[in-house]
Amino acid sequence: MKQKIRKTSRLLDDTIRKACERIPQEKRKVVVLGLCLLFASVFSFMLWDSFNNQEVQKILDIEHIKPLDLPQDSLIHKLKDVIHEQKQ
Repeated sequence: MKQKIRKTSRLLDDTIRKACERIPQEKRKVVVLGLCLLFASVFSFMLWDSFNNQEVQKILDIEHIKPLDLPQDSLIHKLKDVIHEQKQ
């Protein structure tokens, strides 16, 4: 399995190197900058589109949990009273 991955990696690396060698030295920077700009613009568009999607906005809406109505003689209220008295 590792040999197949290495072989595929070498094949991909060789293909990319051959494609880059065909580009003249003077135009490599322009090509790289163009591809970076293309990537950034596609990324920005996809990000913008995902945040404008109504389904995503519904997922991001937070529904707050309403507090429970505890009886006045509960342990929590007694502890709050004790803590409050200690602070004063």
